[in-house]
Amino acid sequence: MFRKKYRNGFSLVETVFSISIFLVIILVLLAMIGPVLSSLDEVKESDEISSIVESLNSFLQAKTSLAVNGSNFDLIYEAVKSRGYATVYIYRSYVSENSPNVQLSIGFSLKETTSSIQMERNAKIYDFKDAAGPIYRAILTNGPQMPREYYRDRGRSANPRYYLTQKRNSFMNNYLPLEIALFSNDQEPEFIDSVKLKDILKKKPIVTYFTVINR
Repeated sequence: MFRKKYRNGFSLVETVFSISIFLVIILVLLAMIGPVLSSLDEVKESDEISSIVESLNSFLQAKTSLAVNGSNFDLIYEAVKSRGYATVYIYRSYVSENSPNVQLSIGFSLKETTSSIQMERNAKIYDFKDAAGPIYRAILTNGPQMPREYYRDRGRSANPRYYLTQKRNSFMNNYLPLEIALFSNDQEPEFIDSVKLKDILKKKPIVTYFTVINR
């Protein structure tokens, strides 16, 4: 009588074939995960930029006073007119030297000047030693969305292109249009504040948008 033999396990060919299929599946999954991770990074970066823009707009439209002897509108107008642009910094900073907690710091450049309006001390950034990440530099220039009598167009090649021509007391418009270009700077041991506008503009801004400052 013949006994029927049963085969236990898989043959070498079947094992190799199964492993090959498994590796193909892994490669497909890795190819799918790459774009997903990239998309997550893009979403995170987009959320970060949105947060920075929102914080900047809140600062410029602040109900709390940024000026000692005038309105916030007067301060921003003179800051933009003095050099044709104004600079505001936004970054996360450590609450204290030994604290891991961070807070949002925002203010005008220490180099900012105005003709007659004095800034509050807390409206300026004095150093960046406590920075806990990227330092965002916002360049504020006036836009052309107002009567032509209030500004001069210096041409496309000029930086800034539009320049306020009227003194603050002669500016009768109810709002000041601004173009804001936001630049990201990596945290460095000694961040340089005093950089010429033409050198700043050599780098592409991460976002440019228009807003208005109401009286």
